[in-house]
Order: sequence, then C-alpha cells, then structure tokens
Amino acid sequence: MTNKHSRRFMSAFCALLAAVAGLGASCQSTPDAVETTGGDADVATGTTEETTELPDDLPDENFDGYEFMIATETENEWMVLAEEATGDVVDDALYERNIAVEERFNVKFTTLTGDHTSLGNLITSSVQAGDDEIDLCCTHVVNTGSLALNGLFVNWYEVPYVDFSKPWWAPSTTNDLSVNNKCVLAISDFALTALANTYCVFYNKQLAEDYGITDLYKIASDGAWTIDKLTELSRDIYVDLNGDNTQNNGDRYGFVSTSRSALNAYLWSFGGKVLSKNESGGLELVYHNDKTADMVQKLCQVFYENTGIYINSREATYDSLFSINMFLENKAVFINANIGQTLQYLREMENDYGILPYPKWDEAQTEYYTMVDGSHDILAVPITATNLERTGIITEALSAESYKRVIPAYYETALKTKYARDDESVQMLDMIANSRVFDIGYVYDGWSGASFIFQELISANNTSFESTWASRQSSIEAHYNEVIEFFES
Repeated sequence: MTNKHSRRFMSAFCALLAAVAGLGASCQSTPDAVETTGGDADVATGTTEETTELPDDLPDENFDGYEFMIATETENEWMVLAEEATGDVVDDALYERNIAVEERFNVKFTTLTGDHTSLGNLITSSVQAGDDEIDLCCTHVVNTGSLALNGLFVNWYEVPYVDFSKPWWAPSTTNDLSVNNKCVLAISDFALTALANTYCVFYNKQLAEDYGITDLYKIASDGAWTIDKLTELSRDIYVDLNGDNTQNNGDRYGFVSTSRSALNAYLWSFGGKVLSKNESGGLELVYHNDKTADMVQKLCQVFYENTGIYINSREATYDSLFSINMFLENKAVFINANIGQTLQYLREMENDYGILPYPKWDEAQTEYYTMVDGSHDILAVPITATNLERTGIITEALSAESYKRVIPAYYETALKTKYARDDESVQMLDMIANSRVFDIGYVYDGWSGASFIFQELISANNTSFESTWASRQSSIEAHYNEVIEFFES
C-alpha cells in the first residue's frame, strides 16, 4: 500500500475527484437513449443534508464476513482500501465510507494490486483459470478496455441492484459507453480518478497582468477562448532568462505545454471523436476527416512556429511535470496540465493562478470539451464473479457512500473553499467538469486504434496526417471492427 505521505500529498486533488460521476442528471432508464453531445452532465452538488439522505434502496443483507476483493493499481490502492483514519479529511472520509459498507453488509475489503500491465495479466489469468476471487475491478481505463474485448467482464445491466439512475453513476460514461443494451465498463463516484485526470489550462495571474492580459474569465464565459486566442496572447512573450541566446527550459514563455496526452486532448477539445454513435445507435469510425488533418496542421504551427510557445518535445527527455515545473518557476504565463496533477503541486504556489478550460477550435464551436487522461480508473465485474447480487449490492453501496461522504467534504469544502484562488476559478472548475468527453473509441483503443496518432504526430512536428492514416488504416479499421462486433454480439 502507498505510504501515508503519498496519501496526504494526493489529498489536494481528491478535493476535485469527489465530483467525478454522480453530480449530474441521472442516466436514462434505457441505456442507449442518448449519446451526450458534450461532456458530463451538470455538476450539482446540492446540500450535505440532501446528499446524505438520498436512499440507495439496497436490501438488508449479511454476507458473513465475506472478503470482497477489488483489483486496482498500486498507486491508487489507498483510495480503494482506506485501512485507517489519519486525521486527514480525505483519508478519514474514505475510511468512513469503507467502514460503513463493511459493517452494514458484514464484508471485509481486500485488494489485488500491480501496475496496469501486470494487474491486467493477473485479472486475465484469474478469469481464464475460472477463479472467482476478484469481485470488482477499478482499473486503468484503456488497459481495461483491452481486457473487455477479450470477453472478461459482465454486462453491467445484468448486475442486480446497480441503478444508473442514481446520481453516483456518471451519466455520460454510461450513455456513451453503452451500445445495444451492453455496457461492460462504467464509472461511479467510487472511481475517484476519473476527474483528477481531466485536462485544463492554468495561468499565472501576476505574469498575465505584467503582460497586459486581462478578462480571461470573461473571454472563456463568452465562448471566445479558442486556440487562436491562446496563441495570440502567448506567441510574443519570450524572455531569455538564462542569457544563453537559445530557447530552452531556462527561459520564460507565454505558453508551455507537455507533449503526449496533453496534446491528444485537443482532438476532443476541438470537437473531434474517434468512434461515434450513428442514428440507429450503432458505432462508426469518424476519426479520419479533413478537420482532423487541419487540427494536426494547426497545432504543429502553434507549437513550433511561435517564439513565445514552448513544448517539451523539444527537450532531450520526456517529463510529465515539465509544464508544472516551468509554471512554479514563473517561466510560463499559460500551461496545460490535468486538474489532479496541478492541484497536487500548485497548492503552495506563491503567485495566484487561474483555471480555464481547454480552448475551442473556433468561436463557431458551441461548447467547450476536454478529455480525461486514459490512466483514470473504470469499473468492471469479471465473468467469474459467482454472486452478482452480492457484487451489485456492495458496488452500489460503495458508490453511494462515496457520493454521500466524499463529495460534500472534498468538492465543496476542500477544493472550492481551500484551494481555488477566486470565485471565477470555482465557476471554471464546474465548466471543466461538465465538459469531459468519454469517447468509446478511446476507451476501447487498447493502443491498437487511432486514438494516439494525434499526439504522436504533433509531438514530432509531423503534419503528415494523411500518409500516416493511409499506412495504418487497415489495422485501425480491423481493430474498430472488432469493437463494433463486440457490441453487436
């Protein structure tokens, strides 16, 4: 299990994690009724009294001390197992959630852990051997999507007592990830990482003022926060701080970006998708089009043809904290990062900072969108789980108690009153939370589809989208045909 220091270090971003799934409108009673066109449903925390009194409608059961095993990544085990109260508001609420469920149903929680690769192998081996030791998986979404295509998991709509109309289940994930009454992966408030990994933009308020940049919240609220606006405000801000007459990480820039997934996020930010539902409710591959090619061209220009914009693909080695570190050292006016990562490191930042959504493609785009990085957790039940009634009751109870105990404490109290630096940032956080997109083509990509071409090309300053697509089209289409057939079977 991760140490107590790590748990407390992570507490800052758990403030926002608690808003993950259940804060919005409820899922449609029919799983395929709606494909969300934007992000998640509106965040509406309600009052603590309203939250805690909402019934979960579960029966009284005694499971005689059954050890309920949850598979999860080692780095996230502390959020799942929560073995003790520490005096920290995050640890204590997680602990109280688990104790409440354990005592109510007479169960004991245990975990199976590893990194996402080794854990996936353990889950596969367990199912193939017919073992029923794993009751629930709360695991890395892209890797779990690969396992799902191998038929390892139960359809959630066949699990008793799981009620997607309850506010602790994410409506957009169940709608977007349900096809033909089949949903094997879903997100509830128990999967606490599904908001921490949401991409956003942060800006240094003092530097913005120094460079005459004003009214950013109004720009965003008016729908005018676009990639062209971000470029316009950033491209001429450059200071050779270390005096070596070379652009590098020792200088100050208008906009600093990490590469890889932070670049991938623009595909969805600009309104793109990999797979989409058609009018009949089936899936079709929509990734390859002129706009996607234009996006790649535009972003290569943004990141490699502007003095005031710097991306860490120019560095000798990749560092996931590159933009964060530049921001902490006052070397960037704007950065892109994800919410959990940023709150983890910026809570003690001396200069005030503001929070903005990922930019739109243009002002004609009606909504802001963002993605949740593929390392977030998602819930699945192995087909070898022999007592689905018990699994459903315990999963629903954990999700409900996460909603009731975690949400009021962390989203409202810890984040909004402790870590957000101004009221406008609070409003922006709600906007960002509501703009999350869960693309079934990304969830079931398995590193074999099209979802990572975008970041690969832009990281390399390669605008050859069409030739890259042509070279991979056959294998990509074969992969997504497998996904489509999985949901049609």
